Amino acid sequence: MGMSKRVESLGMEIRVPDLSQIYIPKRRRGSSGGGRKEAETEPCVLEAASTLMHLAKTVPNVEKEKSWNTRKRKTPTSSAPTRRKMVKKTEYPSIPEMSDGMREQIMEMGGREIHLVIQKQVQHTDISKNHGRLSLPINKLRFDFTTEEEKKLLDEQENKNKKGMNVVMIYDVGRESIICLKKWKIGSSDTYCLMTQWNKLVEETALKAGEHIQLWSFRKDEAQLCLAMVKLGSC
Repeated sequence: MGMSKRVESLGMEIRVPDLSQIYIPKRRRGSSGGGRKEAETEPCVLEAASTLMHLAKTVPNVEKEKSWNTRKRKTPTSSAPTRRKMVKKTEYPSIPEMSDGMREQIMEMGGREIHLVIQKQVQHTDISKNHGRLSLPINKLRFDFTTEEEKKLLDEQENKNKKGMNVVMIYDVGRESIICLKKWKIGSSDTYCLMTQWNKLVEETALKAGEHIQLWSFRKDEAQLCLAMVKLGSC
């Protein structure tokens, strides 16, 4: 019967014939007529064609609907910012005294006025190369190691940047470095920051986030400020 349109509904299949391919018989011309009569379609054929056309319009396109429903939904991509890693907060069980080896090194340097400045847990920002500093919030210090004159110097600005001062830092036993001390405001707190050679010191001491450290201050020669860092480890 030629090409046909396939329609599916409720598991049934109906094939609708292409009406352009239906053969429609024509009446024969009368033997007595003088002129040619136009072809006339049989009424039964017209009725069948009309029924099929109506049926083709009312049956839903199941195949199209089925393919639409079976499309996989795209998983939405998350635009939430990555959370910064947080160190599991722990309290060191005690406040150890400075080791004899470190104290002897300070004494050999002519050091005096030894004070424990802070005992703190190292954060990720303290060992990050991008930050490049150890932060010492002033409101958490056990002892503020700067003099009034040094405080004024650290509050001054040069080319819109806070001034800094070089201090001697000793770490481990027998190792020392020159490090820059600055005073910043981080959040709402005034904070001392040890900079410049800090990244190198972190690498040499293999300092890790979560470990506990002590920072001691002392003076030598003409009241020059010096610092000593002691690793306590994790707990």
